Amino acid sequence: MNQPSLKKKQTGVALAISLIVLLLMTILGVTNMRVNNLEEKMAGNTRDINISFQAAESALRQGENFILNNPLDTTYTGSNGLLRIADTEPADFFTYTWDNTDSQPAQNPNPSFNLAANPRFVIKKLSQSGGNTFFKITARAVGRSAGAQTILQEYFVRNN
Repeated sequence: MNQPSLKKKQTGVALAISLIVLLLMTILGVTNMRVNNLEEKMAGNTRDINISFQAAESALRQGENFILNNPLDTTYTGSNGLLRIADTEPADFFTYTWDNTDSQPAQNPNPSFNLAANPRFVIKKLSQSGGNTFFKITARAVGRSAGAQTILQEYFVRNN
């Protein structure tokens, strides 16, 4: 009984298949890490935009309180973000300077937000009619990074 030797018939196919499987698993692992990293960035950006939106909403409310708590005849001088009826408002608030001479400061609604800059607002007095004064409030806030910018506008009516 002569049996052929098994050593002579092996050609190393198991090693080649093992290396191919290892390569495929490595590619899957690297792809999964990249997808995870992208998802984390997207979640962080969404949170940053949400924070800037909440801060801009808070600045609008502070603008409303400013209108209600200050006199109508002397407050609106055309500077510091308090525009009179005759003043022209900026055409593009995204390129507006939003500094101390062009806008009013608002408080950070939540110190844990860690905003890149405090929110600000501009109030434009639009008209007076029938015992009412009409305003347009524009508020700007950024999130934790200056790239997450939210600008909101609303119209507000004060009874004289």
